[in-house]
Amino acid sequence: MKLKPESQITLTQESLSTILGAYGIYDFSFKAIDKGIENSSALIVGDHKKYVMRVYAQGKKDEDILFEISFQDYLRELEIPIPKLRKDKNGDELLIVSIDNKRWQVILMDFVEGQNATVSPSQELVSSLATLQAKMHLLGAKFAKDATRPKRYWEDLRDNLASKIEDTMIGSQEVKDLIQRIKSYHYSLSPDLPHGYNHLDLDFDGNVITKDNRVNGIVDFDDLQYSPLVVCLGYSLWSVLHEGGVDAMRYYLRAYETVRPLTTAEYTALPNVVFFRNYVMVVIRLLLQQENHSSKDVADFIYLESIIPRLNFR
Repeated sequence: MKLKPESQITLTQESLSTILGAYGIYDFSFKAIDKGIENSSALIVGDHKKYVMRVYAQGKKDEDILFEISFQDYLRELEIPIPKLRKDKNGDELLIVSIDNKRWQVILMDFVEGQNATVSPSQELVSSLATLQAKMHLLGAKFAKDATRPKRYWEDLRDNLASKIEDTMIGSQEVKDLIQRIKSYHYSLSPDLPHGYNHLDLDFDGNVITKDNRVNGIVDFDDLQYSPLVVCLGYSLWSVLHEGGVDAMRYYLRAYETVRPLTTAEYTALPNVVFFRNYVMVVIRLLLQQENHSSKDVADFIYLESIIPRLNFR
């Protein structure tokens, strides 16, 4: 499901013919990819090759997507496993196409072999992503020094989506109380935190493609922002904690620090970032399902809410 279904394109043979024709692909088959909550994607098989096509939800600026593309190109040149973007007939990596009187933004990338590892990732796989993320953070900080876009330091963490959850969507008092805690949560971030351009959604549940216990591809830079490096790290640590447990999370952090050790300010912020990410994922879960929720729908999040403050991240 999508957070804004009304902003999505309808993927049909006809609409895709218009899009893929701009790449010189006329004979093809496709399968919609049921991943991601913002944009629409499809697996394309044509010209004896496989591709993944993304059509952005309406509302994003061209300049933001072009910057996202430039960052991916930069990382790819430095051996970060990011699939190559294909250019259209005009030589552009970002295709603008009109379908049913609506303007759509499209990118087409090479298909990366592999799968998502959503259940109990191995130590080898955890180490692979952790060290790769640390390298990306170092490169993202370096990239920021030469980028001309306006930069704003993050001041705090607070949720902006919980207000969209209506009382009719909540079926238990425990969930209502949880939502109130989320709405009132606020954590001030230190101005001393190292910043850079970050993916902000690196996890094994959709944006990291694995093969043979290694990371084979990283996709979906839609959340790219100039932000604290530790926020991107904390978001990933929450995912590892949720899928692999406390030991996997600690192993991830140790592997990460072999490449980029944390500062004192980052150690202070880290448990608060992981705690906040848990709240964000509660809200996304409830908004996507949009039904009369009971405590069992968010039981794992409530459990993590209770244990994260007690964890030792050092």
